[in-house]
Amino acid sequence: MEHGSIEQFYHNVDTVSGGESFKAFVDVLFVEETLAAVRVLEEGWGDRIDFTDVLLLLKMNGEWKCVAKAYNQNSNTIQK
Repeated sequence: MEHGSIEQFYHNVDTVSGGESFKAFVDVLFVEETLAAVRVLEEGWGDRIDFTDVLLLLKMNGEWKCVAKAYNQNSNTIQK
C-alpha cells in the first residue's frame, strides 16, 4: 500500500511520461445529482504499468470536481 501527500502524487505524475503505448478507459459507475463515481482503467503508464483507479466526484458550483482517488497497481505489473 502506498500513501502520501497530494504534492508527492503530483510530482510522480509530472515526472513519469505516460509513454507511447499508454491508454485509458473510463466507466461511469453512477451519477446521483451532485455525486458520481468513475472507474479508470490505465494501461501501459510509463510503457509498463497498469492501474485501476476509482474516482469520487462532487458537483460544486455547476462543475464536477474530483475529491478522492484510490487506485490499484495491477499485480502483473508490480516489480518485486
